[in-house]
Amino acid sequence: MSDPVHQLYQSRVYPAMSHPSSDPAVTAVAAKLAGLDIPTPSCANILEIGCASGHNLLPLAARWPESRFVGIDFSAAAIEEAQQSATLAGLGNIEFIHRDLQDYDPGEDSFDFIIAHGVYSWVPQPTRQRLLDFCAENLSHEGVATISYNTLPGWSLRQSLVDLTRLLENRPAAETIGPDHERILAFLATAAGTHTPYARYLTGVLHDMFGKGSSVLPFDDFAPINEPCTFLEFAAHAGRSGLRYLGEGCLQDNFPPSLAPGAEESLQPLASDPLALQQAIDVLTNRTFRNSLLCRADAPVQTRITSATALHFSVRCPHRLEGTRVVDASGNELVNLDHPIALAFFSALADTSPQSVPMQEILEIMAERLGDQFDPTHSLPVIARMVMDSARQNLILLRYEPLRFESAVPAAPNLGTLRLLAAKQGKPLVDVYHTPCTLDEGRLRISMAMDGSRSIEELAALSSSFMPNLDFHGWLAHLAARGMFV
Repeated sequence: MSDPVHQLYQSRVYPAMSHPSSDPAVTAVAAKLAGLDIPTPSCANILEIGCASGHNLLPLAARWPESRFVGIDFSAAAIEEAQQSATLAGLGNIEFIHRDLQDYDPGEDSFDFIIAHGVYSWVPQPTRQRLLDFCAENLSHEGVATISYNTLPGWSLRQSLVDLTRLLENRPAAETIGPDHERILAFLATAAGTHTPYARYLTGVLHDMFGKGSSVLPFDDFAPINEPCTFLEFAAHAGRSGLRYLGEGCLQDNFPPSLAPGAEESLQPLASDPLALQQAIDVLTNRTFRNSLLCRADAPVQTRITSATALHFSVRCPHRLEGTRVVDASGNELVNLDHPIALAFFSALADTSPQSVPMQEILEIMAERLGDQFDPTHSLPVIARMVMDSARQNLILLRYEPLRFESAVPAAPNLGTLRLLAAKQGKPLVDVYHTPCTLDEGRLRISMAMDGSRSIEELAALSSSFMPNLDFHGWLAHLAARGMFV
C-alpha cells in the first residue's frame, strides 16, 4: 500500500467499529433474494480484509462458534490487539493475520463471505485491483463479497467541502476559525444556514461530516486516498475481474426509501437493465456510499426469485405500532395499516419485538388471530408480497436466521466477556444486531461493573455516584432491549 496510507495507520489508531451492513446474517438475505443460494453463515468460512483491531469480526465469531473466521490487516499493532481480545474472550474459531492484501495467500482455503469495509475507495489502484482479483480467486462457488465504496455523483459535494476545508486550514483564517477539520466544517455549517432547501441540505451534509469526529475523519473524508467512483465504474471493474454484481448488502438500499413515492413505477422502463437502473437511482438520490455484494461470475445465480422466498427468513420490526399506525422513534407515521392482514402482521411483530423470529412463527400468530380470515391459499401470496415491500421500505428487517434473547433486565446484569473488554478499552459495545453503541466515560465506568457479580440495586448506587442525573433504570432497559446481556 502507498506510503501516505501506511503512515496514517502507523501514526493514528483506526477507530473500533462494527458494521451492521456487513453482518452475514443480513447480507445473506440480500444475496438469497438476488438468486444466489448462499451458504449458511452459522457454518461458513468468513474473511475480513482490513479487520483493524477485530471489533467487527469478534462478535460474529462469538455468535457462530461453528464458523471459521480470519481477519487480515497490515497494522501489526491492530492485529496484536485483535488476537489478544480473541484469546481473552476464549474464541478458538478466529485467526488474525498481520499481512498486506498484496502478500496474502490463503492457500487452498476459500471463503463463503468476504468483508471489505472501508477499503476500495481508500487504497491506491493496484490494491483496488488486488482486492477484486482476490475475491474472484478465493470466494467459494456460492460465496459473496461485501465491498463498500464512495459513489459519484453524490460524493462530489463532500469532496468540494474537503478541498475547501484543507484550503482554509492552511490560510490565516484558521487562526480565528480553528485549525482542525471539525471546527472548520462546523463554521461552514453555521455560514450555510437553513434559509433555502439547498442550504438545509448542505448544512445536513456538513453536520454529518463533522459529526464523525476526529477519530474517524482522517480515515474517511480526509483520508490520504479517497477516490469515489460511479456505480457503473465499480460494476464494470468487478466484471473485468471475474465478479458479478448481485445487489446491495442491505435489501432496502437496492431501492432507497428516499426516492419519491411512485418512483419505482416511473423507473420501470429501466427494469430490464438493472445496472443502468442503479446508476439512475444514485443520480436521483445523490447517493454517496454503497455497500455492494459481488459473487463469482460463474456462480449459479437464479434469474427468477419469487416473493415467497421472503417467508423463509426471520423478521423483526424496528419501529413501534400505535393502533393502526407504524411510527418511528420520533413518533412520525411511516404507514397506516388499513388491511386486516397487514395489521395482524405488524401486531405479531410487535408481540415478538425486539427479537428476530422465523416468519413461520409470525404466520402462526397471524392465523390464530385472523381465524377464518386467514386462508393459506390466498393469504400467503399476499403476505409474501407485503413482506418484500415492507423490507424494501425499511419497515421491517429480514435476517437469515432468528435471534432470540431475553429483553428483560436480569437480576445481576452481565454484559459478557467481549462487551466488558470493549468497555475497559473505551470502545463501543456491540449489540445483538451488530450495531455499535458508543458510551460516554460515565456509562463506560458503570458498564465495566456489569459482570454478573452485582445486583441492579448495587449498580444503581454506583450509577448515582458517577452520573447522578442518569436515568439508570431506563438506560438499563435500553441495553436489555438491544440484547446486551448474556
